[in-house]
Amino acid sequence: MFAFMTLAGHAQSTNKAVYFASSFEQDDWFAAWGEKTLPDNCELVSSDPERKFEPLAGKALRVKVNKDGHYGTSIDYHFKKQTGSEPEEVYFRYYIRLADDWTATQGGKFPGVGGTYGKAGWGGRPVDGTDGWSARGLFEGRKEGKTPIGFYCYHMDMKGKYGSQWVWDKDQLGYLENNRWYCIEQYVKLNTPGQADGIMRGWVDGKLAFEKTDVRMRSVDRLKIEMVWLNIYLGGTWTAKADHHVYIDEVVISREPIGVRKEK
Repeated sequence: MFAFMTLAGHAQSTNKAVYFASSFEQDDWFAAWGEKTLPDNCELVSSDPERKFEPLAGKALRVKVNKDGHYGTSIDYHFKKQTGSEPEEVYFRYYIRLADDWTATQGGKFPGVGGTYGKAGWGGRPVDGTDGWSARGLFEGRKEGKTPIGFYCYHMDMKGKYGSQWVWDKDQLGYLENNRWYCIEQYVKLNTPGQADGIMRGWVDGKLAFEKTDVRMRSVDRLKIEMVWLNIYLGGTWTAKADHHVYIDEVVISREPIGVRKEK
């Protein structure tokens, strides 16, 4: 597990493998992500008894999806802007807690990674291997009190204009309950152009929940991993029937596996 220290008011890793870490303890947390102002529908909380919130470690980021709306938030960590270059593989870990009022009956988008370059790979913009790709997280409508999660991937072999939906269904690990923290870790490695060898893996609480090793995201090597996409969005075209809240904490973006955090 990586060690962290505080530097200029933000969590920083002492491990050189780590690109970025955010524990949402500082009021200006968004500045480290490259945002100039507080993103929409976001608030730091350390207490929220109305929704049965229990902290993971200090404050957490609470994201709200308003009744009759789609949008929670979209916060982007752009590799080139932050580090000067773009990787071809990355590990991305975050902790998530679905609030007591999370009752979504249909699906939407959760955090993940992408390389859309503003051209293709989201919003019904299919990809051709030269223009973009993405591998955001997804959630489906609740089933028997649990919310399935997975990858929502725009890739070269997708059918139709929208991305493929791959639920993390190994041992039912990707089925999340409300009012509980989960450690979600994603690994994405881009394919060799011309080969179907792209890798996508997902872990829940340190256990492998999904693996696919034959994904074609690109046909040219100029497409890289452009960003980590901290996205909470309901839909599609459907809207929330009530206010929904999600908590996010302990984000790490790394060149190496991250794993669950150690209790202090």
